[in-house]
Amino acid sequence: MKVTSDQILFSVKLFIAAMLAFAVAVRIGLPQPYWALVTCCVLMNPATGAIRSKAVYRFAGTLGAGIVTLGMVALFASVPLLLIISSGIVATIAFGVSFLDRTPRAYGFQLFAVTLMLVAVAGVDHPETMFDTVVARVTEISLGVLATTLVDSVVAPRSLGGLMRSNLRRWLPDMERWANDVVDGRETGAQEAHDRLKILSDVTALSQMVVWLRYDPTVDRGELRHVLAIQQRLLSMVPLLSAIAARIAGLTQADRAALAPYLAEARDTFRTGAMPSARLADGVRSLPLEAGRERPWQQLVHDALADMLMDLLTLWSEICRIDRAFEGGAELDQELAGQVRRTAAFPLASDVDHAARSAAGIFVAYILLSGLWLATGWHQGPNAVLMGTVAVAFFGGGDEPGKAIAAFGRFAVLSLFLAAILAYGLLPLTNDFPTFLIVMGLFMLPIGMWAAANPMGVLVLAFGLSNINLQGHYMPYDFAFFLEVGFASLIGMYVAFLGAGLFRQWGVSHQVHRFLRREAQEIARLSHSATRRARDLYMQRALDRIAGMTMRLAASGQVERSAALLARLRVGVNIADLRIIGTMLDPAVRDATVGVLEQFRREFDAAQPSPRLLALVDEALNQLWPRRDSQKSSPVTQAIRSLAGLRIALFERAPAWIPAS
Repeated sequence: MKVTSDQILFSVKLFIAAMLAFAVAVRIGLPQPYWALVTCCVLMNPATGAIRSKAVYRFAGTLGAGIVTLGMVALFASVPLLLIISSGIVATIAFGVSFLDRTPRAYGFQLFAVTLMLVAVAGVDHPETMFDTVVARVTEISLGVLATTLVDSVVAPRSLGGLMRSNLRRWLPDMERWANDVVDGRETGAQEAHDRLKILSDVTALSQMVVWLRYDPTVDRGELRHVLAIQQRLLSMVPLLSAIAARIAGLTQADRAALAPYLAEARDTFRTGAMPSARLADGVRSLPLEAGRERPWQQLVHDALADMLMDLLTLWSEICRIDRAFEGGAELDQELAGQVRRTAAFPLASDVDHAARSAAGIFVAYILLSGLWLATGWHQGPNAVLMGTVAVAFFGGGDEPGKAIAAFGRFAVLSLFLAAILAYGLLPLTNDFPTFLIVMGLFMLPIGMWAAANPMGVLVLAFGLSNINLQGHYMPYDFAFFLEVGFASLIGMYVAFLGAGLFRQWGVSHQVHRFLRREAQEIARLSHSATRRARDLYMQRALDRIAGMTMRLAASGQVERSAALLARLRVGVNIADLRIIGTMLDPAVRDATVGVLEQFRREFDAAQPSPRLLALVDEALNQLWPRRDSQKSSPVTQAIRSLAGLRIALFERAPAWIPAS
């Protein structure tokens, strides 16, 4: 494997920070100075923003856990069993919350739970020393935090600003190509539709980086807000592009020929980034109509296309202006500048069901391992409890938790093997601090280079160094005791494997099915009750779900489903709009829209919509059409638009609606 300069830099920074933290911890007489060293291992990151955010969350989680531990000890010191139970419940809740938060903030909740295990559970037999343990642990962690932050600030700090800019430079051309393909009416295959969704996945991923970017001192907050404003508008373009493509695909050849000059104008507007002309919308609305009975449907499609093209081009114009301002080439007008200042990151939806099931697996692993400890009196029981819950918490949240925990176990075995070489082969050769530095360099620097490219390398370092009794005056564990420590850790991990599988099905295909099922259930709820805010929140969650499914579809060999994902999103939006608008309609026509929604609820999870649903949509259009007016915002006009959009999304290849004579 070729070692890069970035890997060498990462490893050197990690080594310097770890040795600095350890030396200070030993100098001031902390009881377990290796925790300062281990903290440096898990905090070091190639990016400054990631280091600082993890440092804040690790310190906050450790301090919070220390305070909670002291409170629980004050309540349950005389009843150790209650202390163990309450610690398990609180730690499980914290781990569960960490699954709900899909940003780097989750690390703080994870460290809260881990510290609770390390302090409260491990010290349950000695509550009188708990205060000293908490103070020492917070101090040790703080030293690691300070050393890592200091070394990174002095030795070649790395900004995420360049990555943010390169992402933006990649998104904009990709989205422009997508838009040009849509207005050209170009048909796409399953693979190309899937590749387009990768853009969506890439854009939403910025929300996970935002925490790091906000902690990066080299990233200007104003620039970050500009990028977030672009992110929000790019995501808003996605459902519009899908809806426009569906309507263009349903046009006749004559209609396409008549529309072509206006689509060419739209392409020119995209190229320049200018605001769209009202003439474009008027021209699309006034396209010639056939004399037959499909004339009303044509008019509906033309009106919808005009509005959507205007919305799409307006969003793109705003994106271009914000991008020029981001690059320092122009000032934004007051209204758009105000919108940019108020922009937040695209929200990443919490998966409550996933978090609850994962937390249940953690709690079961905790109960099983605690039961083993209490039943046998094994003095390594707390270590098994800690490693089991940590294995589920850090590696049990993916699509394949069993594989992840098994990999964790394999790397733990490797870590113990390397730690044994260090503890019993190298460290006994040291007799002063310079020789200690040489030995630790021989151990840490190569693994640090590996860790820069493989996060499991961090596990090897942290796990190994925390199991060899690394003190100021080195006294290795008895080898049998060292093996027992390793055995306890492995027992904990494989009990965690059991806990992770009790409440969840594993596999990418299962996750795809679960996401699709949740999407259908949420649309069904919108058909029963909806507000503007609920509709907007649904759209955000749906885009987030689609982004999350993109790689899963490829991994499970189901890329043909990609094209249908955005159609489902459009179904949800139109169902929500129809429910909202239906409350504003006269009772004489409201029942027709209610009938559509009720039938949809009955078959929301069907593989294909029924002819009965199509008939009800057409019947509702028949009742609403004679009551239409020229006001775009009138409830009847909006209801007609929603019904037409629903019809296209559900029945894209069905014959056009024809009004009843």
